[in-house]
Amino acid sequence: MGVMPFGSRNDVKDDAASIMAFMNSENGEGLTMDEASFVATTNSVTSMVAAKEETRQAVADDLNSSRSCPCEWFVCDDDQNDTRYFVVQGSESIASWQANLLFEPVKFEELDVLVHRGIYEAAKGIYHQMLPYVKSHLNASGKSARLRFTGHSLGGSLAMLVNLMLLMRGEAPASALLPVITFGAPCIMCGGDVLLRRLGLPRSHVQSITMHRDIVPRVFSCHYPDHVANILKLANGNFRSLPCLTNQKLLYAPMGEVLILQPEERLSPHHHLLPPDSGIYHLGGASSSSRSNDEASLPQLRSALSAFFNSPHPLEILKDGGAYGPRGTVYRDHDVNSYLRSVRAVVRKEARRAREAERDRWRLLFWWPFGVHGVSTSSSGSGSGSGGFVDAVAEAARRAHLLAVVLLPAELLALGALLVVATRLR
Repeated sequence: MGVMPFGSRNDVKDDAASIMAFMNSENGEGLTMDEASFVATTNSVTSMVAAKEETRQAVADDLNSSRSCPCEWFVCDDDQNDTRYFVVQGSESIASWQANLLFEPVKFEELDVLVHRGIYEAAKGIYHQMLPYVKSHLNASGKSARLRFTGHSLGGSLAMLVNLMLLMRGEAPASALLPVITFGAPCIMCGGDVLLRRLGLPRSHVQSITMHRDIVPRVFSCHYPDHVANILKLANGNFRSLPCLTNQKLLYAPMGEVLILQPEERLSPHHHLLPPDSGIYHLGGASSSSRSNDEASLPQLRSALSAFFNSPHPLEILKDGGAYGPRGTVYRDHDVNSYLRSVRAVVRKEARRAREAERDRWRLLFWWPFGVHGVSTSSSGSGSGSGGFVDAVAEAARRAHLLAVVLLPAELLALGALLVVATRLR
């Protein structure tokens, strides 16, 4: 299995130079590198939202150019399963932050579903770069070909959009597109679940793994007060027709399935809405394969998602002085290495539980005939041997669903590819 990196890192030096220039200016005098970066980003948000359409279009044209790439991406093959993995890194360059900041809504593929403009424009560019590698794999492996898209942060959102664009543009059949796995990706669609239904895809086609306190998935999906919504609508007319902002008080709604990753408490404090244990928790009621149950449970699911994405609210996170810097909570709860470390810890823990349950099961199976013989010849009739066996089987069954959630979506090959991304980010 080989790993091929794509994209350009040449603009990293330009990023540092831009921030250093701000630090040396009158406005940035006396600021540290991290503080200057934060102030520069804040100024960029304000200017981008209120910018004229010509300026925003120029940024969009630069993002969707096939010659530029806001993120590096990697390709690796699993020859045994005829699966090609596309792994996209998160925000690191100025180009990637331009994609994040151009967050006004536009139509996705000319439909009435709205999408984050900057990330959509970036997806158009990366789509054309990936397309030859998609076609070559489909041609080489035929009907058995499978494509898996995954990524962290902005990379996860790009991976999801490219996956959907391949299907909608007829470049890949639905049978070849495995569910998209994202890690710490922002929500970027208004009407995403409607789009999945329209395409005949289950909600499980998009599986978003988010750290329990990660600010990035919350940014566009938290509650926006009326005065903030009014400012956005005054500054940019595109927000006036955004249903999510009008009806749900958020910019973009979560889509697909949400899996909450709670790490060990020594890495990050446990979330008060989750059980007091590390794990990957599936936020949802009915099985995603049941459309009718999905419809019935949608209001409850929206309520649960709203409670989670607003607790803590991004403003609560940012008002804490310990949130900033390379050792701050924002970086800690969003860093790709935190995701890797936490997922691996959960996989190891659940695998250990499964092995212990299997050992107990075989131990009981071995001793069960002796227990039955003892019961039949004993006057006590306690039946403790069979009871222990039943309890062990029940315990194994209760744990099996969590093991499946951990091991099946977060396949080890994808984690290996993400590990390569993490190494390149160092």
